Amino acid sequence: MSVTLEILDPRHDPEPDGWERLRTAAGQCVTWRYDLLRAYAWAAQAPVLLTVLYEDGAAAGAVSASLRGVRPRRGSYAARRDVAGVVDVHAPGNRSQKGWWFTGDPAPERRRELLRGYVRGIRRELGPGWRAVVWREVSPGEPAQLPGAVKLTLPTAPLAKLATPWRDLDGWYATIDRARRDSLKRRARGFAADPELSVAVGPARELVTGAEAAALRAENDLKHRARLFPLAPLPQPYLDALVGGDEVMAIAYRDGGRLIGLSLILDHLAWPICLSWGALPPETGGRKHLYFDGYVRMVEWAIAAGRAGLVFGKGQADVKRSLGADLVPSSALAVPF
Repeated sequence: MSVTLEILDPRHDPEPDGWERLRTAAGQCVTWRYDLLRAYAWAAQAPVLLTVLYEDGAAAGAVSASLRGVRPRRGSYAARRDVAGVVDVHAPGNRSQKGWWFTGDPAPERRRELLRGYVRGIRRELGPGWRAVVWREVSPGEPAQLPGAVKLTLPTAPLAKLATPWRDLDGWYATIDRARRDSLKRRARGFAADPELSVAVGPARELVTGAEAAALRAENDLKHRARLFPLAPLPQPYLDALVGGDEVMAIAYRDGGRLIGLSLILDHLAWPICLSWGALPPETGGRKHLYFDGYVRMVEWAIAAGRAGLVFGKGQADVKRSLGADLVPSSALAVPF
């Protein structure tokens, strides 16, 4: 098998031939769309590279990575790469996906060979100062598919996933703890009786602007800035493009005309991804417990839309487990070159 790479800087390089067809055929969500990759790369805190993998000349998959250099960055990154650092493989724009995927469903040994080709090629591209690759969101059983003899494993927050095989919400309610079920129903009745509150569920482009989404996301992002390699806040141009497309759903809570709560969902025929939640605190005009009601609306939408399930994402694992989600173990794997 001959593996070759097309290594792209989305800020400057044109979209590769057939990229949109490749993305959609592989079932990848909208955050891999090239215009969004470009907007994400311009806002990122480290240079971003998209690599398309070719096997004997045919596209076989892709890898997205940030180049974590030795010099600390503040704000947006400098135009040039560092001479040394670590290749951080992660999905662009969210941490509920992996940063690598394949066309079709290759066997584990073929996946390993494709990723071995990626590691060799990216090392040649970057030079000897780059010492390791970090693979994020590695699921149980996957370490054997990743190349490298020495692997350092760091457990990370589990990924919450909820299957939605029911005909209606009652089927879901029947699976969760009675106290949780009663509180969800009680809060839903309270919100329905609030004359100032309106709730809409539908395509994001019909319900919210990029500026509104950016304002609520920025408030939520501040809670997570202390973690290692935090995601940079998604800028308004990125969110303008994201919510203006056809593959994003929204749950929007408004008090009068003012947006006070917003959930964005990356739609998918099988497993949509809950990308983000943001809300105003009660002291500035929000409502208590909108966060929980948002899950009720998401599950109701997924059931009605015939989706196999929802990816609830990371964080708040105990809450999501109480809502019936399965927690899939996840880890980061550091592999020295």
